Amino acid sequence: MTPGLRGFYEGSDGTVFRRLPRNVDPKQDGTHLAQHRPRLFNTTDPDDSVPLAEFDRRIEALVPAAVIARIDNAIEAGAMLSTRGLADQPPLALHEWRRGMILSWSHARDLEVIHDAMGHPRALANRHDVDEVVLAIHLKKRIDRADPWYRNYVQSLDDGAWINVGFFNPHLSASMYKWGDAKHGMQNAMDAHRLSAHHQGNPEAPLDWIERAVNFVIHHIPREHWGIRHEPRGSYHDLEPRLAEDPAIKNSEIGKAIARDAAALCALLEQEGKIVPWGKLAVPKDQLTPSVIEHAFLITRPTGNARPEMLTDGETGDEEPARIQRAHTILARLPEAIAEAEAVGRPELVAAYRKFLADV
Repeated sequence: MTPGLRGFYEGSDGTVFRRLPRNVDPKQDGTHLAQHRPRLFNTTDPDDSVPLAEFDRRIEALVPAAVIARIDNAIEAGAMLSTRGLADQPPLALHEWRRGMILSWSHARDLEVIHDAMGHPRALANRHDVDEVVLAIHLKKRIDRADPWYRNYVQSLDDGAWINVGFFNPHLSASMYKWGDAKHGMQNAMDAHRLSAHHQGNPEAPLDWIERAVNFVIHHIPREHWGIRHEPRGSYHDLEPRLAEDPAIKNSEIGKAIARDAAALCALLEQEGKIVPWGKLAVPKDQLTPSVIEHAFLITRPTGNARPEMLTDGETGDEEPARIQRAHTILARLPEAIAEAEAVGRPELVAAYRKFLADV
């Protein structure tokens, strides 16, 4: 293999030895390979200063109207398909589901910029996490322990059909948003999504360690505040502990090397306003939203039904006790959440929270 401009990324990925071109050293090269990318965000605010509602408004303002319409249509269609047994039950808070899709579309746009900066350009905008296709036959081989709605949907597909395993598939979208919620058991849409190139890959789109490691940086530090992993924003200083402990990457030397470069470039790109500048967000304290509570409840359900092939990318949570402990801490506040829901006249939340409390 021809070396990159800065040599190679190389090492075991936990199973096999891999070598990939390294085209940028962040300390020497900075983000010059992404210099053609426009500045999207104002970065003059002090760090940790922008309220969440305003920060979300700025992110949504950069999403094209056609994409917003598609997000809203996916939510509406997903709710309807749920009533027909072809999609998961919608999350408790539809606006948080909508926010999750907005963040995922923005994440895909940002990943394309980051890949440019790394010297590994990829056409990821409008694709990564939102529109990624996999042949239905591969999904059909992984439904033996799925929930009924998921089996119904997958079994209705032709073997040779290309199926979107991303957020914009209304059959999968709600389940995608609630991923992480049944980490030890049936994961349905996330089981399908793991066939994408930045997780496990598939015969038509093999595992891509550049994309997987860049994705790890954003999702697993995490930089996103309460994104797909339902965790508060972390710091780039958290990277090394994550690399050492997170089962998604701890055994991959090549993945760690790529992630370190990616994190350094992401920090620079945030400062330049070319990707979402998460450092400007004033992270809310003691956040207790319907999504946070629902996630905390479901992540602690010990269903024990996970299949070995679901676990090969390390996304099970079995070795992430801090996530489970945080969930239990949130569930201890259910009486407080019930009182708040009663005070604002949200009987549907009161009913859901009381059900959670009875099962804790």
